[in-house]
Amino acid sequence: IMARRRSLCIFLSILALFLVGTVVVLSSITYYLAIDPSAYLTEDEVPILGRYDRWNASEHGQVERIPRILHQTWRTDTLPEKWRGSSQECRDLMPDYEYMLWTDNSSRQFIAENYPWFLDTFNDYTYPIQRADVIRYFVLYHYGGVYFDLDIGCHRPLDPLLAYPVVLPKTIPVGVSNDLMFAEKGHPFLAQTIHSLVTFDHSWILNYPTVMFSTGPMFLSAQYSIFTSSHASAQSDPIRILPKSLYGKNAKDGEAPNSFFMHFYGSSWHANDAGFIAFLNHFGKIMM
Repeated sequence: IMARRRSLCIFLSILALFLVGTVVVLSSITYYLAIDPSAYLTEDEVPILGRYDRWNASEHGQVERIPRILHQTWRTDTLPEKWRGSSQECRDLMPDYEYMLWTDNSSRQFIAENYPWFLDTFNDYTYPIQRADVIRYFVLYHYGGVYFDLDIGCHRPLDPLLAYPVVLPKTIPVGVSNDLMFAEKGHPFLAQTIHSLVTFDHSWILNYPTVMFSTGPMFLSAQYSIFTSSHASAQSDPIRILPKSLYGKNAKDGEAPNSFFMHFYGSSWHANDAGFIAFLNHFGKIMM
């Protein structure tokens, strides 16, 4: 009986330390990845167009800084049937935008030709989604434009959002997402991002945290935090954040009527450990 009690005490002590550590980590992440409220775009700043209305910054005394290019990624040139229609709808709404689909082969060729210093890291990534993550950063730095995942559709043309240097969407529970990004060509934030990938290339044992922290949204959120706190231009010419009302993700029915986007929630790369991480986040927030 004493041996059982001792084993139970040891187990509960380890569990308590683990949970306390989880709370500390989540608290730290929430603090360091907080977004300044002034960074958010508002519906007063952004013209809300009808589904087929077009808008040009120069006609309103502004400069269109982001080129009219749509970027997406997929393994091959043939998009999966379930997302083919939404991708085509976006292109049909904006026929004057160039469309660039980055496949496994064309992505590797692009890196080899333009950023050979990164090719070994690109090839050595454990998970294909890591390569899909990083190619979006490189092509936005190289060409500028709009990157959006295949499970994102368009409610209306994106023209009014092209007047800003960089636009990133707010995500939950904290930070920004990389499933949708706007950027002008050669922006220093993207320069910092691509040159930080090698430093952040670490394995976190499980699929989900490895991807999130090496190339995914947590990596991008860290880059945003570093950039906004260390660059003077981040204050005078800030990166803007797309709120739920304009982004639409995780919005309830009727909560974001002016959103530019619709979401089909197809993050198929998440492994079972994603559920475990989500549980820790939920449990940690309850404890906090």
